[in-house]
Amino acid sequence: MFKKLVLVQAILLFFQILLYFGCELFQRRIHDVKRPVDAKIPFLPWTVLPYCFWFPLIAVYPLVVFQTDSYSYCSYLMTMVIEIVFSVACYLIYPTSFQRPVPPDGFWGDFMKLIYHGSYRGLNCAPSLHCSSCFLIICTSFICVGMNPWIRIVTVSIAVMIVLSTLTTKQHTLIDVLTAVPLFLISRILGIMLADQYYVQFLTFIGK
Repeated sequence: MFKKLVLVQAILLFFQILLYFGCELFQRRIHDVKRPVDAKIPFLPWTVLPYCFWFPLIAVYPLVVFQTDSYSYCSYLMTMVIEIVFSVACYLIYPTSFQRPVPPDGFWGDFMKLIYHGSYRGLNCAPSLHCSSCFLIICTSFICVGMNPWIRIVTVSIAVMIVLSTLTTKQHTLIDVLTAVPLFLISRILGIMLADQYYVQFLTFIGK
């Protein structure tokens, strides 16, 4: 069972990477999403640390959810897939980016440069997939039946820090964060509908 769960997570990650970076090959007319309010948000290179927490969080968190409440995991999985598909559709229909600041010299500045290079062309800003997935994690943590209170507190705290860090690392603008809210809400509703329909089949596949 555990191997199948890991396989599902690996396929989801590959699916996300393929669509996220693959769509950048087809984006031409790029729209600037930076607004005056974004200049008031400080650039804090050290917050790249909580920003990077997103990667282990989306890898480990779903496994914890499954062990606690398999239905919550199923609805999480369905919602995440829809978030990825809808996000990429937005990126293709309305490609977005903005000019990032030059990271300062030093350890955190050099770390930020690696993150900037890792974003390929620096596109796919609005809606922020980092933020929409964190909203999903926050929601799941609150409603997951039987989840340890400390796990709720830790995961929600990390998710909130990640959302804030997308702004202070200048990986995203305020518009990116705000547009992630309706994306999450729509995806969540559809994800629950799919989970209700395919939950039994999912358990059969996993072998629980």
